[in-house]
Amino acid sequence: MKIYGGLLAVLAALFNGTVGLFSVNLFQLGLSSEAVAFYKCLIALMTLGVWAVLTGQLGVLGRYLREFWPRIAVCAFFGFFVLYYFETAAYQHINVAVVVFCLFGASTIATFLLNAALARRWINKHELVAMLLSLGGLYLVFVETQQLSGQESSGLLLAVVAGLGYACFLVLTKKLGLGGGLIPVAALLLFGVIYLSIPLALSGWSVPSSDSLFALLMLAILPTIGGFWCTTKSLTLIESQSVQLIELTEPIFALIIGFVFLGQLVSGPQMLGGGLIMAAIVIHEFAILDRLDRLWARSKRGYS
Repeated sequence: MKIYGGLLAVLAALFNGTVGLFSVNLFQLGLSSEAVAFYKCLIALMTLGVWAVLTGQLGVLGRYLREFWPRIAVCAFFGFFVLYYFETAAYQHINVAVVVFCLFGASTIATFLLNAALARRWINKHELVAMLLSLGGLYLVFVETQQLSGQESSGLLLAVVAGLGYACFLVLTKKLGLGGGLIPVAALLLFGVIYLSIPLALSGWSVPSSDSLFALLMLAILPTIGGFWCTTKSLTLIESQSVQLIELTEPIFALIIGFVFLGQLVSGPQMLGGGLIMAAIVIHEFAILDRLDRLWARSKRGYS
C-alpha cells in the first residue's frame, strides 16, 4: 500500500509539472492569472459533473457534500484558492522552475512543522534532515534570483504563499479524513470555483477565446483532476509528509518541460538544489539515518 501511495504521489507530480507550461501559454494568449485559475477549475468541475451524471454518482456526491461540507470548504480554500490563485499569479512574474522550487520548498517545510505541531511532538531526525536539505535546495534557487527586480521578487513571495497553502491542504485533508477519489475532488472543486470567482470578478470578467480552450482543458484534466485525484488518494495510504516529499519530484518534471517546450535554461545551482531535494526524499522515506546508526553499531561491536 505504501508503494502504491508513493507511485500515486509521483504521478501527481508528473501531472502538476504541466501547470507552468500551459499557464504561460494562456498568459501569452491574453488571459489573466485570475481567469486561468478560475476557468481551469470550472472546466474540471463541469467535467466531473458530467462524469457523476453518467455514472450515477450524483447522489453520492450530494450526500458527501452534506456530510463533509465544512471540512471541504476549509481544505478547498487552501488547496484551490490559496494554491491556484497565488501559483498562477507567480507564473506571470518569474521562471516556471523557480516558481515550482519556491512553492514546494515552502510547502515541504510547512508540512513537517504543521504535522509536528498538530501531533504535539518535536521534529524527528529524519524530518529535520529532510527539512534542512529542502531549505538548502530552496536557498540555491534564491541565490539565482538575488538580482531580481521588485516585480519579480513579488513573484517569489506569491510562490511561497502558494506553497504554504498547499501544505495546509495536505495536512488538513489527511487529518480531517476527506478520503480519496473523484467524489472528494469534485466537492473540493465546487468550493474552489466559488472562491476563485471572487478575484476574477474583482479584476473584471473575461471570456477565454477559442484558442485558449485546449490549454484550459489540459489544465483541467491533468493537474486539476488528475493531480488532485492522485494526491487525495495517496493521502489515504501514506502520511502527508511523505506525499509532500515524493511530490518534490515535480520540479524535475517542471524543469524538463520548461527546457523542452519553453526553452528555459536551468543553472548549476538550481540543479544542485534539485539534487538536495531528492536526497531529502531518500533519507526520509528509506530511514537512511537509522540504517547508518545500525551499521555503525555493528561496526563498533565488530571491533570490540
